[in-house]
This record gives sequence, structure tokens and C-alpha cells, in this order.
Amino acid sequence: MNKLSMTGIVHPRNGKRVFFDVDEHYLLRKRNNWVVAVFATVITVVQMLNFALGIPLRFVLTVEGIIFLVLVPMTIVASYSKFEEQLTPYMKYFNMIIIGIFMFMINHIDPHMINIMTMYFYVAIMGIYQDRFINLMTTLITLAILCYYFFTQGEFIFHSTNVNDLLYYIVTFCFVSVSNIMQAKFNNNLQLENRSKTQKVLEAKQAMEDMLSRLTESVQSIREYQTNLNTTVDTTNQRSVEIVSSIENILYSYEVQNENSASHRQQMILICEKVESMNAELVKLRAAGEDSSLLSSYELLMAELKDMLQVAKERAENTADITVQNKSSLKDVLDLVSTQQQEMTNLSEGFNKLEKQMSRMNRKNQV
Repeated sequence: MNKLSMTGIVHPRNGKRVFFDVDEHYLLRKRNNWVVAVFATVITVVQMLNFALGIPLRFVLTVEGIIFLVLVPMTIVASYSKFEEQLTPYMKYFNMIIIGIFMFMINHIDPHMINIMTMYFYVAIMGIYQDRFINLMTTLITLAILCYYFFTQGEFIFHSTNVNDLLYYIVTFCFVSVSNIMQAKFNNNLQLENRSKTQKVLEAKQAMEDMLSRLTESVQSIREYQTNLNTTVDTTNQRSVEIVSSIENILYSYEVQNENSASHRQQMILICEKVESMNAELVKLRAAGEDSSLLSSYELLMAELKDMLQVAKERAENTADITVQNKSSLKDVLDLVSTQQQEMTNLSEGFNKLEKQMSRMNRKNQV
């Protein structure tokens, strides 16, 4: 089956893919059924009227037999799913030929002007197919029947057997046929325009679905990135807390060390003062004439002790200065870690807001 719905086909003229919302095979089957239903209904109503007006029952049954023993059964068989695919494309030709034969037999059984005019109905009903070939063939069949009965039984049917009158009959049928062809062309162009609009709508829908799909993928990617970022931020925050705690402990140790260094420096100052005092006493003793060798030994010892204390004092002062500098540096590091921790928190909050905005945008687009 030539399915044309939603998948689309390549247009024979411009080569572009055109999407359809109608199955042409299904539409043709409906047209076949519609032609037979309309034709059978109209002819049956006419024959009931003929029977009521006194037309012989044999004629009525003959007419109805052609419809209900040939045309209708074949249409029913073609509607079965088993034969539908094979018979549906040919049913329009079958209907055209059978109805044409019907028109020929009606005029043969009852040669009358009314039956000639009934062929207008034949031309009109074939216009349901919206097919130029069917319309042309119907016109040719009608004109052939018209010419045949004009030349064979013209004196019984027509008021005149003048060929000029035949030309007027032919022109009249051609006008009806041209009207059907123009209507078919208009309807086909309108249908093609509707299909083109449907194609644009489907393409726009497909583009919107693609955009929504990409947007959904972006939201999912952002959500995954947000999850990973939250995990990283939590880990970073935990490590920052540990680093801050370690730095605080180090700062506390430096403070204790600084206090000890200050106390040590103060003690060194006191010892230096005592050494200076003892040195002064040794000078006095030396001036008083005490044992010079012993004083010299004490004086040498005090000088060495003084030098050692001076070196220890300088080292204690340097240690205190270094402790102050390290404490300041650690405070800077602590501030930097706190700032980075705050920035990571702000970044996480920003991604949370972005994810909410993308989710709202996705919901709006879906609506």
C-alpha cells in the first residue's frame, strides 16, 4: 500500500519531500464507494419513481440488476482487506466502464431524450474522482454514446437529426466536462496547498521537538554538572573546613610559641642584666686588688656567657619576628580559603538558579 501519511513522499515536480496527513489509497477507496453509493441511490430512487408512474417492472429490475448484481458486489469485494490493495486502484476504471455500459443499455432499452440527459449525471458523478484522465475518458464515452444514438435512433430520441444540433449537444457535454476538469484542478491545487501548509507545520513541529530535545539534554547536562559540582563543592568545603581547622591550630601554636619566645626573650634580658651586674662587681673586685688569676677566669667566663646570651637574645628576637610574619601569612591564607569557599557556594547557587530557569523554559516550550 502506498502510504503517504506523515512519512511523506517526493513531489514529482519540484523534487521536495512533501508530508501528507491523508492516505491516498484510503481516499481513493472512499471515492470508489462514494461513486457507487451515489449512483446506486439516485438510480434506485428514479426507478422507484418510474415504477410508481407505470414503467414496466421488467425494465426496473433490469436497471437495478446491473447495479446490484454487478456494480455493488464488485465494490463490496474491493472493500475487503484481502483484495483492497490489489483492486482499489482499478475500481475507478471499472466503475467508469460499467456505468458507461449502463448508460448505453438504458438508451438501448428505452431510447428517450430523458435517458440521453441522464448522461449528464454520468459525467458529473465521475467528477468525484478529481482525475483529469477519468473526466476525459468519461466525456469520450458519453460523446460516443451520444453520437451513436444520434445517428442510429436519432428520429426516436431527438427532435431533429440535423448535425448542427448534434454539435450543440456535444458542446454542452464538453462544457460539463470542462467544468469538472476545472473543479478537479482547483480542488487538487487546494489540496496541494493544504498539504504544503501541513508540511510546514510538521517541519515546524519537528524543529520544535528537536529544540525541546536539545533543551532537555542541556538541562540534563546542567543537572549532571550541578550534581558533580555540588559533590565537588561539598568535598571542597569539607577540606576547607579541615584546612581552616589546621590553620587555626597552627595559629594557636604560633601564638603559644610567640608567647614562649617573648617570655624567653624577657628572661634573656634579665639574665643579661644580671650578667652585666656581675661583670660590674668583678670590675670592682679587680679594682680592689683581689686575686687577678681568679678574676681573669671569671671575667673570661662572664664575657663568654655574655656573648652566648647576646646570641640567644638575637635568635629569640628573630624567632619572634618570624612567628609574627608566619602568623600574618597564615591569616592571609585563611582569608583566601574563606573567600574561595564563599565563591564556590555562590557558584553552586548560581547553577541552581540556572537549572530552575532552564526547567521553567522547558515546561513553557512544551506547553
